[in-house]
Amino acid sequence: MPIPIHDAEALLDDASLSRTEATGESFPALEHFRIQNVPPAAYYIPDFITKEEEEYLLRRIGESPQPKWKKVGTGRRLQYWGGTMSKKGILLPEPLPDFLNEYPDIVERIESFLRVASSVKGKEKMELGINQVLINEYQPGQGISPHEDGPAFHPLVATLSLGSHTVLDLHHYLNPTSPSPPMISSSPSLTEGEMGKSIAAIPLGHLLLMPRSLLVLSSTLYTSHLHAISSRHKDIIVPRSLSTPTTNPNGAQSSGIDEEGAVTIANAELLGDAEVIDALREGKWIGERGIRTSLTFRRAEKVLKGGALGVLGNALKRP
Repeated sequence: MPIPIHDAEALLDDASLSRTEATGESFPALEHFRIQNVPPAAYYIPDFITKEEEEYLLRRIGESPQPKWKKVGTGRRLQYWGGTMSKKGILLPEPLPDFLNEYPDIVERIESFLRVASSVKGKEKMELGINQVLINEYQPGQGISPHEDGPAFHPLVATLSLGSHTVLDLHHYLNPTSPSPPMISSSPSLTEGEMGKSIAAIPLGHLLLMPRSLLVLSSTLYTSHLHAISSRHKDIIVPRSLSTPTTNPNGAQSSGIDEEGAVTIANAELLGDAEVIDALREGKWIGERGIRTSLTFRRAEKVLKGGALGVLGNALKRP
């Protein structure tokens, strides 16, 4: 059973967990949080922050100036903190707000967790170097189509969920020469630097992201796969055993799932949520979506020196 990383007493009491220590901090080893049965590598950390910290962050985000909010075509609202990206994939840097780099100091907490928890002899430490935070607000029924974040960012990203749960769908591109199931492709996906590639119609996996959890995506799961959120008002999660095809007396195969939209999740063993776990043991968990706010912490590879002043200086140099 996962242990909330802010629960210091639990960490000290559980001697079965491998732990690393640096700068006075102690976390379970990152491998403890690795999600199995998905491409490498994804990590799910339940209760990365407390309920009080969640409430504080939601309040401060809600108090942001209205011009800071941007709305996309689906109605979803978002904010960029730390600067915006130019058309050439260069970050025009701005200072992060105090609610991210002071109390509850989420940026440094994520950096410390990755650095300390990945400290295994013979392996390179994970260093994120956060310089941009993308905030998305999802109303019930809102989602986002399969997409990549693009090559402008370091292939390591951490997402904190606030307010409500969601189900993240993991997708892969369809290889026409050596396809893996399913064989049906969706409409081509247009990404930065791509003319469009077909995406397999059925996700290769699903992850249940609960409030206050942290999801870390890295390696090929970030660079060559896509992620999405289906537009739903509720999610139905069933145990993996119910999704295994069975044969009825007439010889026809059935998935064992009798509700449309029900999915299995790859991170069930890492949830650390007694209510969800008990419901799955009884056959299914149904969760009504509320307003979910996600904070995606990432590092732009290219940064304009001098930030906004650099842009102004370059403009003044032009004839």
